[in-house]
Amino acid sequence: MKTLTYACVIFFAVIVAAGPSLLSAQTPAPSLTKELAASFQRASTEILDVAEAMPADKYGYKPTPDVSSFGDQLVHIAGITQRFIDTAKGTKTEAAHHSAMAKPEIIALLKKTFQSAQEMITPLTDAQLLEPVKFPFGDRTVTRATFWQGPLYQIRNHYGQLVVYLRMNGIVPPTTARR
Repeated sequence: MKTLTYACVIFFAVIVAAGPSLLSAQTPAPSLTKELAASFQRASTEILDVAEAMPADKYGYKPTPDVSSFGDQLVHIAGITQRFIDTAKGTKTEAAHHSAMAKPEIIALLKKTFQSAQEMITPLTDAQLLEPVKFPFGDRTVTRATFWQGPLYQIRNHYGQLVVYLRMNGIVPPTTARR
């Protein structure tokens, strides 16, 4: 019995002593870039799910006459995201003038724009996220991490608005439906 007790004590002592180094060796430090890319991917997917959920004949829907239609909000998201992409590439963005677009065209535009943004974010390193860059709006410099929070904020902001548009049309938002 004493031998078993000593063996257990030694075993647990070894685990306690080596535990932190074993755990840290098994769990790599999180990458800020990977977390940002994953957040952007989730936000993009949720917007695309909302875009798919709304019937094509409701893309012109406005809760009140003074606000943007459902489709116009989606085009705005693509446009603002493209502005960040173009700024990151060092190209000048002209205001997008999209005439009335149908649901399939809007979804294709969103997919293309989100893919371009993802291609800009994914190869970045954590060190690059700390580098100063020019923000697309105003005359200021921010870290690249803050820069890429801009389109992410816009996507999340409009997602919240578009969920209300869905609800006002009797549609359960896809994230809620999946629960």
